[in-house]
Amino acid sequence: MRVTLIGENDKGETEEVVYNLYDEYCPETQTSSMARTTGYTATAVASMFLEGLFTEQGIFPPELIGKHELCFEYVLNYLKERNVNYVKTQKKLL
Repeated sequence: MRVTLIGENDKGETEEVVYNLYDEYCPETQTSSMARTTGYTATAVASMFLEGLFTEQGIFPPELIGKHELCFEYVLNYLKERNVNYVKTQKKLL
């Protein structure tokens, strides 16, 4: 999976940020890649709510939860602990 973001950074420069994810079946836990990437993400968000890191009320799509840096980092770290690793690259565009 690849997520590409292009926008202005704090200095007003145009920047591209890319997150790449490659995952496979885990024979050790007998867990499919689909379960690891979607299921672990769902349990990360549930744990985040239970720990009180996201306190807004109502219905929120993932992009609105992820705009909170603490929540975004929580999910990435939760996945990393389970060996689901996003690789981030960023560069300035002209």
